[in-house]
Amino acid sequence: MRDSKLRPQRVTMLRELLQMSQVKFAEKINISQGALSQIENGKSQISLETLRSISNELQVNCNWLVNGTGDIFQQDEEEAYEEVRKSEKVSIQLVYDGQSIVPFVKEEAHAGYINGYDDPSYLQTLDVYKIPGYQNGNYRLFEIEGESMTPTIFPREIVICSHIENRETIENGTLCVIVTKEGIVAKRVYFYENDNQLFILKSDNSKFKTYSIQDKKVLEIWKIEAKITTVFVESGLVDAKRIEKLENNLETLRREVRKLTDTPRD
Repeated sequence: MRDSKLRPQRVTMLRELLQMSQVKFAEKINISQGALSQIENGKSQISLETLRSISNELQVNCNWLVNGTGDIFQQDEEEAYEEVRKSEKVSIQLVYDGQSIVPFVKEEAHAGYINGYDDPSYLQTLDVYKIPGYQNGNYRLFEIEGESMTPTIFPREIVICSHIENRETIENGTLCVIVTKEGIVAKRVYFYENDNQLFILKSDNSKFKTYSIQDKKVLEIWKIEAKITTVFVESGLVDAKRIEKLENNLETLRREVRKLTDTPRD
């Protein structure tokens, strides 16, 4: 349900989406960093003049900022037409002998897939597979690059994904593959409040930062259903490492105790 009162979270969301610090954002809209901090913390209301500055300087849609409706940014007619055209596209499903065949997007093919994801002739150049249990539906195999999703998904592991047609059905924390012009990534998807126009992409590896992306910049989004792995962790090796660590900690403790007991008393 939409709230007609401007929520300070939207100002923060906008600033984070633009990847601006409070100082830079405040300078852009002609207010002080302190005044911006008060607005974001809900301690003061945004003035009409500041609202106009945000709209004019950053091309932000005031209806979204105040009411949470419409696109975040203003669009000219040509851009609006292009977004409508893109929204009408349906991800291509490959079928052979009445059953789904699944294209495999290898790590080195990510760039090619971004350019040809909606081109049947390109998809037919990829290796395709029939996978038991995935014969009916629209699926992709993606080879994952990088360590942002460890220990859930390791580099070079392959995930089996189903296409998400209605993005409003995505629940917070859903593990997905997101295809954009900038790249193909595996992340957990979250939303600010109930705003489905902005995806918050979170890694399982805490070393990687969470970031935001607009829904309209997402070419495709796929729900990760399963993975194919060659990564095996030997439990005995893990236990041995734990024991070694405990032994080292114990030895350190013993040395500290000896120091205390060997200290001369007055």
